[in-house]
Amino acid sequence: MDVTEINRIRDQYQGGLWPQFLERVEISGLRGWGGESVVFKFPVVAVVGENGAGKSTVLKVAATAYDPKHTAYFPSDFFLDTHWDKLQGIELGYQIRLGDENQTFKIRKPTERWSFPDKRYKRSVYWFDVARTLPLDATAGYAKVARLAAGEISTEDVSVEYRTKLSYILGREYSNARFVKPDVNANRPVGLLQREFGEISQFHQGAGEDTTLDLIRAIQHVPSHALVVIDEVEASLHPRAQRRLIRFLLEFSRLRRVQIILSTHSPYILEELPPEARILIVPTTTGPTIVYGASPEFALTKLDDHVHPEAYVYVEDRTAEVFTREIIARHPQGGEILSRIRISSVGPANVVKMLAQLAAQNKLAHPGLGVLDGDQQLAPGCTALPGTAAPEVVVFQGLRAINWGNLHERFGIGAGDLHTYLEDTVLTPDHHRWPSLVGDRIIKSASSVWETMVTEWCKLCLTPAQRDPLVAEIAARLPGGIQLHP
Repeated sequence: MDVTEINRIRDQYQGGLWPQFLERVEISGLRGWGGESVVFKFPVVAVVGENGAGKSTVLKVAATAYDPKHTAYFPSDFFLDTHWDKLQGIELGYQIRLGDENQTFKIRKPTERWSFPDKRYKRSVYWFDVARTLPLDATAGYAKVARLAAGEISTEDVSVEYRTKLSYILGREYSNARFVKPDVNANRPVGLLQREFGEISQFHQGAGEDTTLDLIRAIQHVPSHALVVIDEVEASLHPRAQRRLIRFLLEFSRLRRVQIILSTHSPYILEELPPEARILIVPTTTGPTIVYGASPEFALTKLDDHVHPEAYVYVEDRTAEVFTREIIARHPQGGEILSRIRISSVGPANVVKMLAQLAAQNKLAHPGLGVLDGDQQLAPGCTALPGTAAPEVVVFQGLRAINWGNLHERFGIGAGDLHTYLEDTVLTPDHHRWPSLVGDRIIKSASSVWETMVTEWCKLCLTPAQRDPLVAEIAARLPGGIQLHP
């Protein structure tokens, strides 16, 4: 993640420098949606969820928010009546920002016809669906172009600036990029890239080159303050190119104050975005639930894998995950319990609370329990880790109180040096950095340091009074429960 770029965008967005912004959509009567809202909290957001969860529905509804200045998108373009599907009773709600004012309005389809508000607000809207990922020779009309073209009517170069961006994204130097109108059909432009061995058309480019060239060509013409919607943004790109593409889109958004809404199945895309830019759609028994800020790992974890855990334990991060697992492991029946659950780091406390509440209401496919850090306020469906502080503080200060236990033996380093490093570390205000600071001094990874310290803390500091209530809460979520031995 480019933290500097993210912070620049965050500061400018919070300062009101995006004068046109789609802030919220509300969907009712369409594909299982019953009035749920999706709020867009950052200029570039990614919508993620299982296939069929409703990602494309959100993107399509967003694309119809405005009366576009150029290409028009209407709900009827996306949500069609067919022989099998008669769509009615639909209500789409919108909240948009115009300068310092907010406007709300609805688009409805009570029976056969769509009805629109008296006033529709204009904005340039650009929609990129998954059809762009088709190979050129599989796209309608291009097979004939490939066979019969004998010349070019005209050519248009991609600007040097955007050709440089294309080279950056794909990690390959292009000396030229252009689109030509073939003499067979001027309405079927063909992209060409100049590489070290010559010029190649989109008929013979790699899939990633093909799709990214088309996207870059369109993006360079997007005006300031527009809305750009991209379905499956990572299509055909390898991980490094995915990261570079989202970094390019973040910079583009900042420079032109463009709002970008995209869908993805890629952890690499999500890792490049801040928590407020991640929107997870969780299917439940009563319709979709929207979760903001979920970790990339959890957002892309299928809750219905072939091998099912019997219950889920939701924690904030990898730090809490290790702590929870080691506490359970210290219980006489911990091995049995661990074999039947999955501990998932899902993101900030609000995400833990949301998922725990859904589980408590039996809206998820499996039982679940939220385990919050000790410094968080409890919520329905949740319990907490030992102590009244963050896990790092509990573990470090607990071991400090017993002169750091036997950590010098576990780390294989002299007690004098190690204790000096540890004492220096706890003086640092940011407790999240403590494991990495120790690791830097003793040449070990932060995760290795944390796992070792948690194991030592559980061995020397954890009491049954701290351990047993947590284990009992988890055991109670398992189907049929577990009879815990006293």
